[in-house]
Amino acid sequence: MSNAIEHFSRTRVDDTTLQVMADTRQGLARLIEEEQQVIRHYARLGNWPHKRVNMFVLENLMPLVSQIKRATSLSSVVADDVDRRPMVNVYDAADLSECAVFVNRGVLEQDGTWRDEVALRALLAHEHGHPLAENETVHAARELVMEVTEDSGMPKVAVDILRLLADQVCLHAPQEVFANEIAIRAGFGNALFHLNSDAFETARLGVRKRPSLVQSLDKQVADGKLGADQAAALLLVGDLQAHLGFALETAAFLRAGQPRHAKDLEGALNDGVWGHLDPAVKRLYEKLRDHYRRLKVNLTPAETKAWASQAVAFLGDVLREKNLPVRFNVVRTRAGPKRSRRPKSEPATGCDSVLDPKGGSP
Repeated sequence: MSNAIEHFSRTRVDDTTLQVMADTRQGLARLIEEEQQVIRHYARLGNWPHKRVNMFVLENLMPLVSQIKRATSLSSVVADDVDRRPMVNVYDAADLSECAVFVNRGVLEQDGTWRDEVALRALLAHEHGHPLAENETVHAARELVMEVTEDSGMPKVAVDILRLLADQVCLHAPQEVFANEIAIRAGFGNALFHLNSDAFETARLGVRKRPSLVQSLDKQVADGKLGADQAAALLLVGDLQAHLGFALETAAFLRAGQPRHAKDLEGALNDGVWGHLDPAVKRLYEKLRDHYRRLKVNLTPAETKAWASQAVAFLGDVLREKNLPVRFNVVRTRAGPKRSRRPKSEPATGCDSVLDPKGGSP
């Protein structure tokens, strides 16, 4: 496998320079066309901050992980799983004149998105929604980290998953919810619904394999390789990891005034997913979804810490009910970046969005 650059182009999209570097030409025109459409649509709404967009399209982001992680301290990226994300938008939160979009072609090809222009449009709209969604709450959340402690009997893999999950659904949730909401309000709601529908369908199909997983864990218990409590912990943690993130999607549709899409997505969970899982998973999903709906764009650092602590308390309550010895603590570690310098008076965020919800689909 080689990440040698086979394509380089520089074009003007309205007032923005789009520069693309890729390790393939095959299928690239589709991605570039969707990126140009997304830029034009956001720019038409009047709050597009970028003068330059640098796009890197690579089969595998692994060689760039360390470089991207160093840069993500300034941006809205969950750095711990950057190599597994389909796209990553890296930018300086204090200067939004430029951004870099890293596209993981291997991931997109594996899940079929590379050939799906609507799904590509949704991903691009979401990633470009991150800098547009910079606000006081996002800045304050960026100062927080999660401390995790556990007893020795907890499987290490389960603890690692819970650490990443707590980051995703508690600390980084404001960034994801606001970015989704921005994209929906901008007119990309149907595209995001299309993308999410595929993900929810994948979850529905995935639970069909759950009995074989249970059987495998039971065998490991019978063989003395796992304790019964450890097997139960792995099963629950896997269910939480696979399904809690959906609350970030449905809450955004509800916040943006599109309850029909949220209802349809949740219908897929009700029809083919929740019945196969521990009822605690659905209850926690609903608590997080409603917690995201109440999230405000202008929380102080203390209020943001309290909001994140409440979110992680929901997760901790479920784990305690299941006798899983994991404890979380949200702490502030550093001062966040300065408020973004924007060409407009205020960022388009949440309920204070300056985007016209009737702006039309691109």
